[in-house]
Amino acid sequence: MKIDKTPSLPRFNGETPRTAGRPAGPDGAAGSAATSPAAVTHLSQSISDTSQDIDAARVAELKEAIREGRLQINAEVIADKLIASAQALVQDDT
Repeated sequence: MKIDKTPSLPRFNGETPRTAGRPAGPDGAAGSAATSPAAVTHLSQSISDTSQDIDAARVAELKEAIREGRLQINAEVIADKLIASAQALVQDDT
């Protein structure tokens, strides 16, 4: 017995909104070149290169400090840097 009149969610049929309702291409598959395996592989490679942006040792150090209750957070410094960052972004756009 339903309590509310909310319609049930549609079942997933394997089609994504991008490919649903599109005619099949020359190979019989629906969709465009943006969803081809070559495009997906290209995107995946560029995403995997971001691992150098993270200092794993520093992350581990921060996790340990949080666990032990040693992490000191200075909200004023964070706020000042956030405001400075936002001001720099606004100045770059003008």
